[in-house]
Amino acid sequence: MQIYRVNKLYNSPYPDSIHFRKGEHVTIGQEYSDDPDWKGWIWCTGASGQHAWVPKQFITVDDNQGIFLKEYDARELNLKVGEMLRISEIIGGFGMAEKADGQHGWAPLNHLELISESNDSTGN
Repeated sequence: MQIYRVNKLYNSPYPDSIHFRKGEHVTIGQEYSDDPDWKGWIWCTGASGQHAWVPKQFITVDDNQGIFLKEYDARELNLKVGEMLRISEIIGGFGMAEKADGQHGWAPLNHLELISESNDSTGN
């Protein structure tokens, strides 16, 4: 677990959380290419029309179809400068974060600064 401080404001362009279930089938769209820090994300559309950016390693891809290998929540957090976050997983330039108030979601690493590694008691 790593501790980060927000050093740049971030407002999620996707305010509604979208959840996909393990085994759910999706249609695969384009791979994200607008920011070199955010590699390995693909646009997926579910059977009910919900869509979101998804880490490639969370799905198996066959042509333009995919199947989720695990549960996935696409929620991105809105971030204010100075907030502290605990990051449990880092994928493609984003971290799965927890705010002090218990909110969970993805946060872009290029808006954060690493403060400490909470599982490293030596300070190294």
